[in-house]
Amino acid sequence: MTLAVCVASAIASSSAAHAAPPEIRIHRDNAVPRCVTPERLMTFLRARNPQLDRRFAGIAKWYRQHGEAWRVRWDYAFFQMAIETNYLSYRRPDGRWGDVDPRQNNFAGIGTTGGGVPGDSFPDVSTGVLGQIQHLVAYSGEPLAAPVAPRTQLKQADIIAASRKLGRPVRFSDLARRWAVDPRYGHSIEYVAETFRREHCSAPDSVRGPRRETLPWQRSSLGGPRAVPAQWEATVVGTKPAPSRKIGAAASEAEPARKPAVRPRQVVRTVWRRGDPPTAVASHVYRTPDLELKAAASTAQGSPLTARATPSNLAETSSTTGGTVPGDTAATPSTIDMSPQTGLLGSLSAMAGSFEMPIVAPAPRLVARVAR
Repeated sequence: MTLAVCVASAIASSSAAHAAPPEIRIHRDNAVPRCVTPERLMTFLRARNPQLDRRFAGIAKWYRQHGEAWRVRWDYAFFQMAIETNYLSYRRPDGRWGDVDPRQNNFAGIGTTGGGVPGDSFPDVSTGVLGQIQHLVAYSGEPLAAPVAPRTQLKQADIIAASRKLGRPVRFSDLARRWAVDPRYGHSIEYVAETFRREHCSAPDSVRGPRRETLPWQRSSLGGPRAVPAQWEATVVGTKPAPSRKIGAAASEAEPARKPAVRPRQVVRTVWRRGDPPTAVASHVYRTPDLELKAAASTAQGSPLTARATPSNLAETSSTTGGTVPGDTAATPSTIDMSPQTGLLGSLSAMAGSFEMPIVAPAPRLVARVAR
């Protein structure tokens, strides 16, 4: 009895009913699950064979490489290898060596017909994996021009003829009583596959191939992908990134908002108290060069600023601002100086000039004429 039969029998005796294994060949509805990776397969393998030979450290990547090239479910080919070699230990469940020597790089018992027949040998690990993948291609019903395994080249015509009699795609469960004499050979492979998924696939995974990931900000409200804003597009490596507008709080931190220029406030005194010196008004007025010239020109006739500080003008000033000056009951309208040079009008003229608010005539309005 071969090593594969011994291991498969031990697994079958401790396993319940399982789902049917998939088809051998990869297609749109029969792809390797996304949760299956060479790294996880090696972790799964080392957990059951801690003393794994170093030569087999990268064997999972060869299953993926050759399996994808020949469109074979390389994950189940790996699980088949685990059954055939007892997780690359090449020992029977009782600890005795099997018919195949590890140095043969024969990972699927190709050519081992029992009775101590060692089967085919391959020069390296990659070629040994390729021999198993091509043997599965033959079992799927497709002929090969130059298979690397001597057993495949010798027996592929009979294998292909038997597979085509099924009249449907060949599954791994169809390998029972053909690849190995055990009737539950396919179920044993499925048991290993389910064990792997239970340990390394946290949720039920689609059997479809890898899909392009859609980032959260690329999803529209309906769930489909949407166009990426220009300011979020990644720049090409080696090129100068295009300037982009910052968004949200980052904009306030990187580029503080510019405050508008504030014109100095001009303070003009409109209420005076009795006893204020005549020059107190001038200290609160922003004097422009024009005002300085006007003040110098009116000095000989009497400064209007000085006239504003006289008692006769205080009552008029308080009445225009709505306030009253304490003790100013003697001031009457008959005593107010209304002359344009030294009186109230002159003071108001000087105050208006201090604001620097030029009066600009409105621009003529343009009326569009329509040709008729």
